[in-house]
Amino acid sequence: MFGWTDYNPHRKGLRTVLSPLESEVMTIIWRENHATARTVYTLLKSKHSINRSRINAIMNSLCKRGLLKSSLSKGRGGLRYVYKVKISRKRFEQGVVDKVLDSLLESYENTSKKLMQEKLRRA
Repeated sequence: MFGWTDYNPHRKGLRTVLSPLESEVMTIIWRENHATARTVYTLLKSKHSINRSRINAIMNSLCKRGLLKSSLSKGRGGLRYVYKVKISRKRFEQGVVDKVLDSLLESYENTSKKLMQEKLRRA
C-alpha cells in the first residue's frame, strides 16, 4: 500500500492527503505514466517558484511512501532517474477512502454507521 499521515478534510481531492505540489506531481505522473524530475520540473516551473532539487525531493518522498517507483536510465547527459506510477489513481483514492472510513468507524462506530446509511439513502 502507500503511506500518508495527515488528512485535511477542508481540502479537496488529492490535497486531502498530499501537499499541493505533491498533488500536482502525482497528477502529472498519472497522466504520463512515467517521467523524469526534469520533465516534471519543466511542466511546473512556470506555475511555481521552485527549483529542480525540490522536485527531486518530492518525487523521492513519493517513492518512499509507495506512490512512485524509480529506475536508472541512460540519457543524453548520463544516468537519470525515471519515475513511474506504482499505484493507480483509482487504487490511491480507494485506499484513502478506506482508511478514512475505517478510522471513523473505529472512533465513532454507531454515529458513523447511522450517518453513512442516511447519506447513501439520499444519494
